[in-house]
Amino acid sequence: MLANDMTLLLNKIERRLGLITLSEHLPDYLNKEAWAKVIMEDSMVEFSRYFPNRFKIIVNDQTCDKKYDKNTNNVWYYVKDEILQGCKLLGVKDIDWTDTSAANSSLSNGTCGTYFYPTLGVCPEAVFQSVLGLQMAADFASLFNRGIVIDFQYPNRFCLKGLGNTNYDLSSFVVVLLVEHKSLSTISPTKMGIFEELAMADVAGFLANNLKYFDGLETVYMSIDLKLDELRSVADTRRDVIDRLRDSYVSASNDECPIIWSV
Repeated sequence: MLANDMTLLLNKIERRLGLITLSEHLPDYLNKEAWAKVIMEDSMVEFSRYFPNRFKIIVNDQTCDKKYDKNTNNVWYYVKDEILQGCKLLGVKDIDWTDTSAANSSLSNGTCGTYFYPTLGVCPEAVFQSVLGLQMAADFASLFNRGIVIDFQYPNRFCLKGLGNTNYDLSSFVVVLLVEHKSLSTISPTKMGIFEELAMADVAGFLANNLKYFDGLETVYMSIDLKLDELRSVADTRRDVIDRLRDSYVSASNDECPIIWSV
């Protein structure tokens, strides 16, 4: 399915650039497989810098190595390579304060047990107990949520700090990692429009830069005119696409941008 997504994107770029007639005559280093490499190494990397992929991990001995730095009095957590699965780590967003499971036992509740959703017709007594339990969980979480922030340092380590540069050494908690996209499946469909524009601009620039050595050649049978000006005009739209990404990534359109609305 992932391959089909890339094939669909390549076919779309081929149609939009008017390359259906030309593409079958291109050498191997300029064919669609080469376009896919350009998209993965250029377009995907650039897009990830503004709208990264995210996933949660439970920070414990299985996912991170922990080392104590005597010079700075910090406990550093090093994310293991096998957890990233070949993805480049761009940053650590925050602790997942919404996780109230035992995985976040060091920061959240682990004492309130199972909750019943407010369906009065099922078990009114359990609903009342759940309301009290949820409030107790919120109070318990706020007790430990004292402005703990994550200090991330490239390429793969972070530490927890609080008020007065307090250092935290926790056994188990949940964080949100930000990584590069490795496939089209992790890009939201609502953002695929601008990603397709970026990919098309990169492919157009790739072809224009490499086909210019063949354009205008005179042969016994014909003179070669590849209409490279049209490819260059599409390639020139890349800067506009990047500007639009730069303007929109610090906004509510970016799920990974921490924004607080106040009225």
